[in-house]
Amino acid sequence: MTTTPVAVQHRDHTALTEEFARTLVAHLNRLRAESHPHDPPVDPANVWGQMQHLPPVLELDFWTVEQDGQIVAHARTQLFTVGENGHLAELELMVSPAARGRGLGRTLLDHAARAMRERGRTLLITQTNDRVPAGEAFARRAGFQPGLSSHANRLLLSDIPDGLLDAWTTRPDDGYTLEVWTDGVPDADLDAYAELLNVMNSAPRDDLDMEDHRTTPDEVRSMEQLARAGGRAAVVAVVRAPDGTLAGLTDVSWRPAQPGIVSQGNTGVLPAHRGHQLGRWLKAANVSEVMRLNPQATEIRTQNADSNGPMLKINTDLGFRPFMASTVWQGAVADVLSGLERN
Repeated sequence: MTTTPVAVQHRDHTALTEEFARTLVAHLNRLRAESHPHDPPVDPANVWGQMQHLPPVLELDFWTVEQDGQIVAHARTQLFTVGENGHLAELELMVSPAARGRGLGRTLLDHAARAMRERGRTLLITQTNDRVPAGEAFARRAGFQPGLSSHANRLLLSDIPDGLLDAWTTRPDDGYTLEVWTDGVPDADLDAYAELLNVMNSAPRDDLDMEDHRTTPDEVRSMEQLARAGGRAAVVAVVRAPDGTLAGLTDVSWRPAQPGIVSQGNTGVLPAHRGHQLGRWLKAANVSEVMRLNPQATEIRTQNADSNGPMLKINTDLGFRPFMASTVWQGAVADVLSGLERN
């Protein structure tokens, strides 16, 4: 198969504009009609807000194919310039249904992979879902290997059994206490919270070639700023151990302009404090807080590795059910480029 030459435009994180954000979001919304047909469209203002507040340690690049003023295919890479995992870059590659079969994906992958090779990155990580089978087919043809199987799981708030949240938040007098933060992490707890987030390294990564990531206080603040710039409200619940140290956390967020869908983020309890039902307490408390602060919320979505039995047990008991299957793929940059050259 030969790839027809096409014009590809490149923009890095220093060259993003509001006009580009609008054009990109229009493209993404057309694609979301395929994968998430019942979801509200993405607001370009939220994406442009985030583009203006990218963390200084993040490099973002876009390659696009454009026709008649519209983007019909794009590749995006992102990588962090400090910290662990300096060998990898995350890749998003999407082609509009009407433009598939023309070699645009191969062309964009070639541009992205070559650029990452020049920056010393040796591994590409990407993700597909079962709503768009063309994604998996392309990943396999391009030489990517499956690294982690997961599901987006969804909790319909109307399906929570009566009394369950009260039961999960009723606690013995064992010295543990729960706090809910709605205005970011307090300064006094910032260092401890950043350290607590490292518990997420215990979540399964299966076959992915990734190292543990150590979260810094500056990163916590950067992520808070990025969320606010994207129009998101966030609620963080933490549990303190009897000695006052942080023992567990969970967080959720949503956009007040699109309040129906709430996103569940991290949930974790330090190993020394497991076995006290703290995960259930945290999840139930945050669900209750969501329903209080956002009465228009109808569902909560989360992403779980299929191998994460303990978290899936809590989520299933709470009422989460599979919504969409996804796979995280990894491809060695050298192998991907060799495959493109051979074919």
